[in-house]
Parts: sequence; C-alpha cells; structure tokens
Amino acid sequence: MFPDVAIVSSRAATTADWAQVPDAREGSGPLAGIEAALLRARELRLEGVFVLACDLPLVDDATVRAVLGALKSRLAAAPVRDGAPGMEPLCAAYRLECLPFVSRALDRGDLATHALFQSVGGITIRLPTGTFLNVNTPADRVRAAAVLEDGAG
Repeated sequence: MFPDVAIVSSRAATTADWAQVPDAREGSGPLAGIEAALLRARELRLEGVFVLACDLPLVDDATVRAVLGALKSRLAAAPVRDGAPGMEPLCAAYRLECLPFVSRALDRGDLATHALFQSVGGITIRLPTGTFLNVNTPADRVRAAAVLEDGAG
C-alpha cells in the first residue's frame, strides 16, 4: 500500500524488517515522530506520510484507505475518536506541507498533535470507534484479542 515503511521512535526498534528513523527531537513526544516521518518523506520525495501508533493494533487496511480517501486536497486527515481530543492524530495522513507547521510548533514547545491538526485545517472522518482501542496493558491486550476473535467468527 505504501512505497516506504519505517519505524519512527525515540527508542531503538526491535525489528530489522523496516527502516528505523529516530525522532527528530528527543523528548518531544509523538509530534517529534511526525516531524521525523515528514523529514524522511521529504528526503524520499514522497507527498506525505501515514502515521500509525504501535498501540493501535486493530487498525486495518480499510481504515487506512478511508483516511487516505478523505485527505483529497487537505493537508491532514484523521478519524474521529471518543474522548479528547476528539480525533486520532496517530492514525492520520499528513502532507509534506505540514512540515513547517510541525517544526514551528516544536520550536515553541507546543507538543500537542491535535493542535497541529487544527492549525493545518485537518479533516476528520467517522469510522467504527472500536478500531482505535489503545493496547498498553495486558488487560487491553485481552480486550483487543476478544474484539479480533468476535470479528473473525
């Protein structure tokens, strides 16, 4: 689906299957990861990036295609999610033109990904909310496994 896949992280990744890209600014959270991804996209002469957090294992190709389909001429697109900030900035598409906005936000110390999304006029789309179950604990893993089992049956 994508011409290039990379793991962007502030820590060394444990797989050699994909390129590993360190955060552009250590200690600056997910926004630094988005900046690093966009910098890599610029190096590779790509139009932008699709960012997917590693703790969202239920995101499938239909979700990715829906987000990309919503992008059209916008600078960013992401699904709506329950709770604050009301959208999922780490299952989102960002065009290369977002890079200056990201860099300026980081320069100011503004690390909020949702603020970036708003500043570039990102578009949100409604998708099944269960897709965005964050899996950070063993209990979350059990819930995700149950969702996958129910969907497969």
